[in-house]
Amino acid sequence: MDGLYPVDNSVLQYAEAKRELDLARYDAFILGPVDVAYQKDPTPRSPGSPEANFALTPRQMQTLKETFREEIERALTEDEGYALVTEPGPNVLRLDAFLIDLVVRFDTEATAGRNRAFTDSYGEVTMILELHDSQSGEILARVADRRDPTRGTYELVEVRPTFVRSDVTSMFRHWGTTLRERLDAVRAANLGGGAGGGTPLP
Repeated sequence: MDGLYPVDNSVLQYAEAKRELDLARYDAFILGPVDVAYQKDPTPRSPGSPEANFALTPRQMQTLKETFREEIERALTEDEGYALVTEPGPNVLRLDAFLIDLVVRFDTEATAGRNRAFTDSYGEVTMILELHDSQSGEILARVADRRDPTRGTYELVEVRPTFVRSDVTSMFRHWGTTLRERLDAVRAANLGGGAGGGTPLP
């Protein structure tokens, strides 16, 4: 047991936190490597099939990790937010990030040019973020959310690399913005006198 308790009415699909979560002293963060895992070993079937799971190329996998990091870092540091640092400290949170159960329903590179394809789903992925005290390693909170990045539309979307990158970036940006908003809300409550009773990560 890691001492975390489920948070009701979370903005994301799942959240758990220390019962007396106090983030008042944290104004900087370290973001560790982004781990990615497929839901099952990639075994492409017919593109667009619910059972299809294509492997990303090494370049695509690297881009996926870099884009996620960029959006989380951007959201946390913008508007005089948290400082991005490289060493633990008493004021530093460590964020561990995982993208798991990845499903890729199309080989986007194979759909370029004349090989056009349309879909209502590029695939799905679950994001898990864990917040730790950077010095002690104590886990403070964990959030999770599963999404399909395909843009919300009532029509089929053409599978183009540029469209896929844009929609995946928007999904990561949503996660980063949500995390920043929740961290700000908890810190504001703690700094305003809520530290004694603790504040959940909503």
